[in-house]
Order: sequence, then structure tokens, then C-alpha cells
Amino acid sequence: MFRGLYTAYTGMLTQQQKMDGISNNLANVDTTGYKKDRMIQQSFDEILTYKLNDPEVPQGESIGKMSLGVKVSQVFTDFSQGSMKQTDNLLDVALQGEGFFKVGEVNDQGSMDIKYTRDGSFNISQNGQLVTKDGLFLLGEDDASVQLGFEDFRVNNDGSIYQNEELMNKIQVVNFEDDQTLRKQGSSLFTTTDTSVIKEYEGTIVQGFLETSNVNTINEMIEMIATTRTYEANQKMIQTYDATMEKVVNSVGSL
Repeated sequence: MFRGLYTAYTGMLTQQQKMDGISNNLANVDTTGYKKDRMIQQSFDEILTYKLNDPEVPQGESIGKMSLGVKVSQVFTDFSQGSMKQTDNLLDVALQGEGFFKVGEVNDQGSMDIKYTRDGSFNISQNGQLVTKDGLFLLGEDDASVQLGFEDFRVNNDGSIYQNEELMNKIQVVNFEDDQTLRKQGSSLFTTTDTSVIKEYEGTIVQGFLETSNVNTINEMIEMIATTRTYEANQKMIQTYDATMEKVVNSVGSL
């Protein structure tokens, strides 16, 4: 009976973690370039059970298998393309295809900390550099910040930036052999790991557009309802076990 309580508890805990992920996706439905998270759940590894000090059961012989509920085995990011939203703003740039803008910030040692993003809603800093909404520099060739000043500019499909028909720089966009080796930082930034392998970007760059979040509100709401019902079912199981044990304790104790 106690095993049933623990099993129901793990079910509630797993659904709570799943609900946290869904809530985070819905909170970022309007975040430019956001990529939704998904959770994979599985049962705990089955373990062999033994009956000890029983002369009818040979020592060391198992009497069956036991599963102790479910758990979240993996959280992964869905990198599917979001829809394109036309803004006609020269500072807005979107990627069509798998890849990331290369951005960075100067650390305390004076070197550039590299990060990656799909959020192409850039601004012009006080020094005339293209920066993200978090203040990170958009990087061009040789990992240098893109310096433009305050005049209008044009971005070609290959990322080349022209100002007064003069080539100023080229936006650096990269792709990875396996996107799942990246780690999220905040809502729209990613960092690499030791297993991340960079490859050439094969898509196009479009000026005057933004890539919206790839979160589908309707699907997330359906998933939220299903998760809530599963949570409530596990909750009712615990309440049933609790009522049964209370009755056993009170009834058996009075005999």
C-alpha cells in the first residue's frame, strides 16, 4: 500500500514539472525567437524484489519486479522554425533555416563571451553598434562588433551589411551539428558545451522581419489540461490510500 502512495507521489511530481515547462512556454509565446521546451517522462527502472528470512524461498532468489513510478528523463528544446512577422524595421533581422546569430559581451578579463540567439530584434547602441535587447554585441567577421553609426543600412540575404553602398561588415551566423548540445540561457540565448560542433549556415537572412516564438498556444493549452487531469488522478489515488489506511488503523486498532 505504501508503494502505491510513493508511485502516485512520483506521478504528481512529474506532472508538476511538466506544468512548469508548459507555463514557461506560454509565458514566452510573444518572445521573439523563443524555442519551446518539451519533457520526456518514463517509468523508474524496475528493480528485483526479494523476500528475506523466508525458509520457503531460496536465499537470493527474486520473487518479482517492482516499479516505483515515473520521472522526467529528459528536457529538450524544440528548434523548429517559428513564423515570420514583417515589421519593415531596418533593425529587425530574421533567419530562414537552422542557425543562430553570434552575439557576445565583454567579460571582466576583456575577452568576448560568445553566445547564440535566434532573436533578431536589434538596436543601435550609443556608440553606433548593433546590439541585442540585452545589450550583447551582434558579431560580424573576426568576432568584431558590427559598427554602423546612425545612418540607414541594408542587409543582403547572405548577411552582408551595406551603408551608402559601402560594405561595412557581414553578420556572423552559424549552425551546429546537433542543436541539443546547446544550453538555454534566459529566454532566447544559448551557450555551447564541449560536444557542440559548429558548421556552416546554409539558410538566408531577411531584413525587416522577425521570427516569432514557435509555441502554439492552442497545443500548449490542450497539453496543460491533460497534465492537470493526470495530476488530479494521482491526487485522488493518494486520497484513497490515505482514507483506506485511516480506516485500517482505526478499525484494526479497535479489535
